Amino acid sequence: MAPPSDLTLTEKVKFAFSSPRNFHEAITLRSAKSIFINEDLVPSPPERWTWTAWSYLAYWWSESWNVSTWSLGSSLIALGLSIGNALVVILFANILSAIVIVFNGFAAARYHIGYPVLARATFGMYGHYFFVAIRAILGIIWGGVQLYFEGQFISIILRCIFPSWATMHNPIPAAQGITIQVLIGFIIAFIFTIPFMLIHTTKIHYLFSVKSFVMPLAGLGIVIWATKANGGVSSEAISVPTVKTSTAVFAFNIIAQFNAVMGSNSALIVTVPDLARYARTPRDQIIGQLLGLPMSILCCAFGVITTSAVQNMWGEAYWNPYDLLNGILDQTYSSKSRAGVFFAAASFAFATLGTSIACNIVPFAADVTCMLPRYMNIIRGQFMCLIIAFAITPWHILTSAPTFLNFLGGYSIFQGSVVSIMLVDYFFVRRGNFDLRAMYDGSSSSKYYYTWGVNWRSIIAFVAGFVVPLPGFVGSFGTVTVSTAAARIFNLGWEMSFLFGGLVYWVLCLVFKVPGQEDCQRPWGEMVHDEWTLPGSESSANSLGGIEMPGEVEDYEKKSSEQGVHVNVV
Repeated sequence: MAPPSDLTLTEKVKFAFSSPRNFHEAITLRSAKSIFINEDLVPSPPERWTWTAWSYLAYWWSESWNVSTWSLGSSLIALGLSIGNALVVILFANILSAIVIVFNGFAAARYHIGYPVLARATFGMYGHYFFVAIRAILGIIWGGVQLYFEGQFISIILRCIFPSWATMHNPIPAAQGITIQVLIGFIIAFIFTIPFMLIHTTKIHYLFSVKSFVMPLAGLGIVIWATKANGGVSSEAISVPTVKTSTAVFAFNIIAQFNAVMGSNSALIVTVPDLARYARTPRDQIIGQLLGLPMSILCCAFGVITTSAVQNMWGEAYWNPYDLLNGILDQTYSSKSRAGVFFAAASFAFATLGTSIACNIVPFAADVTCMLPRYMNIIRGQFMCLIIAFAITPWHILTSAPTFLNFLGGYSIFQGSVVSIMLVDYFFVRRGNFDLRAMYDGSSSSKYYYTWGVNWRSIIAFVAGFVVPLPGFVGSFGTVTVSTAAARIFNLGWEMSFLFGGLVYWVLCLVFKVPGQEDCQRPWGEMVHDEWTLPGSESSANSLGGIEMPGEVEDYEKKSSEQGVHVNVV
């Protein structure tokens, strides 16, 4: 039997560990009515529509202030580009990313469901599990890497406090790829992150509101210090002499870097439905996300300016912020420099925490909730991601697996087609019409069951998308020689995957009609199903799949109608 709801926390713990059966009952979610339904998989009720236009703007603006964005200009300048031209390439890549992000968040903002549920309509009631699982695996890996980066900044903070920190005896062998200082920082980062795992996605936007103020101030402080100490920018200091090449080779190098920026944003593009589902109105996610990401150019500019000034002073380019902050302490360990580095390192540690939560922990939590709905919700999933990310010892990935890192760097060719297929399915095939009830119905008669639970059209399109740049991707490992054409196609990997995946899916759906074709004939954006009652419910009065909905039904109908979504809760 399930534990009584009026028990205290201590009594619940005693009940859970009183027997194996009681433990199972204690961890089972009461909201899990089937393998497709629990409290975080159903459409979010109005009380959870908490993200406003400012929330999304603050999120993307704050998210741009991170380690990778700060050092983004390094590879472009290494090609011989001027600072101005490098920033233009980054700006246009982020503008394109922002446009795709807005479109990918549109369905989630209107129907208030996340990526795992949206994927059911496109890939099938069972086919979607593959695309959910691969995103979850990446979330763990990059979550661990971000936790390691956070630990490095915490180590710098401790170095500012304790003069002997840098010279402390390191008993860890060099082959392990980590020092005792960074290991301590990594453990502290893990402990510091734990409280944030208790915050649901509906409330985590407050974190980014704070970050949107703190990080720009820290970046501004660093760039002011660097230019003042150097007596100017000294942009020629980071000009890299390059071997003269043909116009075509130079152009494809630029394209490769443009694609690299798109690739670095690809995880954010796929993840956005898990945030957009909590939008107060669809317009909020459009305005906030369209403006926020392109503003990241300021962080890139600060990184380039700081690096140029520091290289002119010390003769070394510190592109990574943690190398820069350690370099400052190496050059001068005065009370003034320690205070400045302390604030900067604390800000970057906080920024890295936010990046990890938004890009890795939240998506993983949504994915594992989909795969284990009887036992996992968003909060539990966040804790699970943090624990596994800590356990994988991510420094081994960074120091001992260059081939694996190269794979992760080119992984965007697999993500591009996923996004385009889902966009084509929603905007062109379904014409903005999804049947919510069918998204929670795993029977063979379900509209989204397709063939054995898999939409073979989307699978073929997914393969077609990544097959085009695949030869160049294989050649990027250096073990196989590929043609120049294949390498250049890979330089457009994300764009090629996006284009071919979506195009093939559209053609297949035109030739082989999808089930529920009558939905596509409805006016664009009309809700297909008038009842929010889902399979497995015993009562449809005020519930989703038997899950009691907080708030008044009338309020839900009112808020839905204000968005142009016709809902009749019966």
